[in-house]
Amino acid sequence: MLTAVIRVDLSAEALAATFSVLIPAVAEGFLGHAVVIDATGLPEIERMADATGASYLRAGSAGDWHLGAAQARGDWLFLLAAGDVPQAHWPQAVERHLILSADAPALVPLRGIVGSLRERASLAFGPRGLRPGLVVPKRQVMAGRLDAAPRRLAARRERAAH
Repeated sequence: MLTAVIRVDLSAEALAATFSVLIPAVAEGFLGHAVVIDATGLPEIERMADATGASYLRAGSAGDWHLGAAQARGDWLFLLAAGDVPQAHWPQAVERHLILSADAPALVPLRGIVGSLRERASLAFGPRGLRPGLVVPKRQVMAGRLDAAPRRLAARRERAAH
């Protein structure tokens, strides 16, 4: 089962944009659970998490992916920032990866040249840290680091305007 772990450090509107794409995947049975890590403290964020059935965590830093992983029900996690909007066919791309690439992390990259290049450079030259867009085994999130460089998937994600 796949769990979405969504960090919120912007607004409730950004979280609503992300949920709007995830809810159909829940209805299809592909996405089993969501965990919201809230660094804003806005009451709307907690209400939205509750209304969608997501687990809610209030954290001082939204980058605490391991806190969300500890609450996740699935063995695989899709790390997202509020405002991330994966393209319509993202479940098929992720499912294919999970079937073909047993334990390897993957990335649903940002759409657009600037975001994609920045993300690619960070992954190529930086430490194998956790970041939005990753589809990763829960144990790697708990360890705080990827075991290998992620494979870029065909699906893309955009950032909603907020």
